[in-house]
Amino acid sequence: MYNTYNMGIGMMFVVPESQAEEAVNAVNAAGEKAFVIGEITEGEKGVDIC
Repeated sequence: MYNTYNMGIGMMFVVPESQAEEAVNAVNAAGEKAFVIGEITEGEKGVDIC
């Protein structure tokens, strides 16, 4: 099924950068795979999601 359909990212948590490592470790300790996939930065017209 994963080869046929775009299964997306799944669940996403938005946390302060200072807590990212702790959040990833907590999710991994719970038996799931967690990764930092981006950051939120200030842009010209507000906020750009990178």
